[in-house]
Amino acid sequence: MNRIHIIIVFALSSLTAVAQTLPDDLRTLMQQANTNFPRLKEQEQQVKAGEIRRDIVRTTLLPTIQGNGSYQYINPVPQATFPINGQDVALKFVPHHNLNANIGINVPIYDWGRTKEAIRKAQDDILLARHSLELTQHNLGFQVAAAYYGVGFLQKSLSVQDSVIQTASANIQTIVNRLRNGDALEFDVLTQKVRLETAKNRKVDIQNQLDRQLALLTYLTGNPSPVIGPDAREFSTITGPLPIADARYQAALSGNKDLVIAQDRVRQAESEIRASELNGRPTLGFGGNVGFKNGYIPDVNTPKFNQAAGVSLVVPIYSGKRNALQTEAARVNLTASKYAVENANAQLRQSLAQINADMKAYQARLQNLETQLLQAGKALDIARARLKNGVITAVELESAETGVEEARLTQLSVQYQILLSQLELKRLLGEGL
Repeated sequence: MNRIHIIIVFALSSLTAVAQTLPDDLRTLMQQANTNFPRLKEQEQQVKAGEIRRDIVRTTLLPTIQGNGSYQYINPVPQATFPINGQDVALKFVPHHNLNANIGINVPIYDWGRTKEAIRKAQDDILLARHSLELTQHNLGFQVAAAYYGVGFLQKSLSVQDSVIQTASANIQTIVNRLRNGDALEFDVLTQKVRLETAKNRKVDIQNQLDRQLALLTYLTGNPSPVIGPDAREFSTITGPLPIADARYQAALSGNKDLVIAQDRVRQAESEIRASELNGRPTLGFGGNVGFKNGYIPDVNTPKFNQAAGVSLVVPIYSGKRNALQTEAARVNLTASKYAVENANAQLRQSLAQINADMKAYQARLQNLETQLLQAGKALDIARARLKNGVITAVELESAETGVEEARLTQLSVQYQILLSQLELKRLLGEGL
């Protein structure tokens, strides 16, 4: 067995089942993502803003106290002349300089449930914001894991491709030597050179994919130089397909983050309807003030202490159908939100079914690849024996080697796809890594 086959077999033998604990470097990358990812920071601020808006609504039924002061000059002012002690005296009813300074208080007494419903709606908004944050965190973890194992897969593919290049280069040298001895053809050398350049081009493509995956990890984690250890090169394997039972689907209904968000929007729309329906309710409140003002007869220029208190009832009568239209819009939004839940349910069931189908297909491919590998290995042994006896050319041997290499690389790729499917399944079920 030559060096390329030894390396591929060693690489494939390292494929193990998913560990119960995450690799330390992957856990570190996930922590960096939770700390640095800008979208998470944005949503954390949105949650805080929602909590502040809720607190603002709660202050609606609290008293408000304010200081008031005003000055007004009036000329002319109403006045009358009265005979007092034999003399005509002008009596002003309003001073030229009107002064008023007081402290006022307004206390909402009852608004027929409008504030209570507004608080409930604000709570629903906060819940939606929190669940959106949890959804981003949840998906972010799986994005980091997928990129992490993608880097490991591509690093392993690069090492295999390097071995393919080394094997092709060695074959070229061997065939060149045989060509000098008259045991090979120029065609054999050209064929191996084509194989070598093809392998080099494939390595360039793999390196490009690796660079892109590393750039993605940098974006997700905020780390310009993410550390990827050897554990990233160990992919999960399964012994059979994963049937999507009703119990698993029911578990997904309660755990799937996208579905939770859709249900939150339904509750939010229901709160919007209740709040709109209460917009036309009356408001009962108390108002009062104490202070100093002038204008009191007979000495209208002297400020005097005064106080006032009363109760007011505001009853909306007509608003141009604004409340009715707002309620109608909220009901339409509720209907749309319910359809969104149905769509999320359908997409969830479809995604689970697709993963199940993929798993079955991957398992079947793995079984077929095992047979293919055995057959390709036997064909390679026969080709080597025949080459020694001079029955075949080096080009035919190269074809047999390529068959083994392609089967091994395909097996590696299928096992990597199984890992991605397992990650996607856990994401859909709402499970953590």
